[in-house]
Formats: sequence, structure tokens, C-alpha cells
Amino acid sequence: MADHEHPTPESRAEAVVKLRAAPVCIACGTDFSEGAMQAVEVAANLAKCLDEPLLLIHGADPKLRQNLPEALHESICAYAQEQLQNEADRLRSLEVPLRKAFRSGEPGAMVLAEAAEEQARLLVLGGIKGRAGAGELCSRMVEQVAEAAPIPTLMVRDAAPLLRWTRGERRLRVFVGADFSAASQAALRWVDWLRQIGPCDVIVAVLEPGPQPPAATDGYPATLVDDMALESQKVQERFFRQLVQTLLGRAHVRVRFEYDLGRSDAHLIQLAIAERADLLVFGTDSHAGARRFDYHPVSRGLLRYAPFNIACVPGPPVDDASKFPAATMPSTELRTHER
Repeated sequence: MADHEHPTPESRAEAVVKLRAAPVCIACGTDFSEGAMQAVEVAANLAKCLDEPLLLIHGADPKLRQNLPEALHESICAYAQEQLQNEADRLRSLEVPLRKAFRSGEPGAMVLAEAAEEQARLLVLGGIKGRAGAGELCSRMVEQVAEAAPIPTLMVRDAAPLLRWTRGERRLRVFVGADFSAASQAALRWVDWLRQIGPCDVIVAVLEPGPQPPAATDGYPATLVDDMALESQKVQERFFRQLVQTLLGRAHVRVRFEYDLGRSDAHLIQLAIAERADLLVFGTDSHAGARRFDYHPVSRGLLRYAPFNIACVPGPPVDDASKFPAATMPSTELRTHER
């Protein structure tokens, strides 16, 4: 499929065959809030593009019912399951194979557990544009789930560009915050996977401190030291451009280097806004509590404050740089499935 063209039915079918390497699904956690409903619609359209099942997950937190009379507990759970069915009915026109999962327990943990057990390739969550979190699944919980997920996680804050992209109506502007880590390489590989669904314009931004002079400069002229630092910078840039080209090719891909901006969530958000990004993608280190950019934690700030869609991509385990870590989650007290 040519990257400059909208996907045809034939090219989309070829991409689906390439993507479906294992029996997987697209998972979406919902608390039935406005933000979650947008996320459900995006997840359903992605599942339709991939010809894969959609897994709708709702975690019913027993802590919210602990002060209520026992007689109300079953009624509340029944109402939540009815809402889950309403969401499924709302998607019927898309003709997407759909599974529903209802669990009693802490919602974030329930979503992660179900996504892991059902071999989800992507977890989709809802977020309110311009605000931190959404609904009751919500707020800090969505951030924590996205950071802890062992699979790529998409937080939907603005469904419109994603929906138009999945329908073949427009290109998606994807901004990748990157460095030289394995987690960043995982993020770039995921963007390559994303481009098989529909055409994307990709901007890869590398935030680095300014060129540093060699530690020992005695006996060297200042101009020579500066030249050595600049040459080192050029070598790094050339290496990274080659890496991006290897993973993404050249078509509709641009690499930019930003120096002396620091390595913070605020700078990445500012750059992504300037690039009119629809989606910001970044890698998370699965062995460092979702930390990036030399292990300075930025993921929480991106998830909390970015006004656009966010994708967190977990890096590989230390002992295997080519695979994502496996997900293992405990079973819970109440679990029902409807196929």
C-alpha cells in the first residue's frame, strides 16, 4: 500500500492479513462516561479495520458499594451489565465481532487482567480533551492503567480525527517523542504497525541536551573542542535518522532534533501542538515504572496534560529487545462473559 494514498479495500485486506499473526483482539475499558463512549467507538472502528473482535470491559468497584445496603448490590451490578449491553447494541451497525466482560474489583486492575487474558493487542481508554482523566474509570486511574499496561495503550481525547482516519477519510498526524532507548524503538515499530491500518504523516522528535565538550580539554584549543562536540552531535543525528529510516522508511516521515529544551512532558506537548498532531506516541520502560528519556518520568505528565490523543508503547524486557513483555494478572472474585 502506497503511503501517499488512502487504503483501497484490496490494500486494506492485504494489511489485515499481515497484521493478524495471532488470535488477538482490541480491548476497550469503559465506565460509560462521555469520554469512554468516544473510546469505545474508536476501538470498534479499529477492530473493524483489522477484522478482529472487540472486547468491552467494565470493572465494577465493590468499594463504591460497601456502604450501601446489601440488597442494592445485585441491582447495581445488574444495572452496570445492562449499560454494557447498551454499549454493545450501539455498535451493532458496525458488524464487529464483540465480546463483553464484566468483573467485580478495582476497575483498573480488572481492565488490565481481562485484556491480558484475552490476548488483546491494543487497549483503548477514554479521556476528556483538555482535562486529566475521564469519568470514574478515570482521572488518575486511567493514567495508572496506561502506564502499567504491558501492551500498547491508546488514550482517546479527540475521537474525530481517529474515526475519520479509520474510515479512510484523512491522514493521521502522528508525533513520536523519541530518544536512543529500546522503548523508543518499540514506539517506532508500533507506529509502523499503525500505518498499515491507514496513511499517516509521522514526525519523530528527539529531545537532547546541547552538545557537551569532552571531559578532558587541557591542551586543546577551545575551537577544536567545540568542533569535536558538534561532530559528535552530527554523528548521533545521522545514526538516529538511519534508525528511523530502517524502521519507518522515508515516505511521509520527518525527524527533528531539539536541543537545550530539556526532556520534559511540557516540551513534548508544545512541540506536538506546533506540529498539529492528532496522536502523540511515546515508549515506556516496562522495567522502570513507565519512565523515559534517561529515566526521567514524563509519561504521567503527557497522559495528564496533553490535549490530544496519546499512545503509550511498552518497551521490551531487558533480556529480549525484540518482544513485548508478557502480561500475567490475578483472577478476581466475580467474572462473567458474554460472547
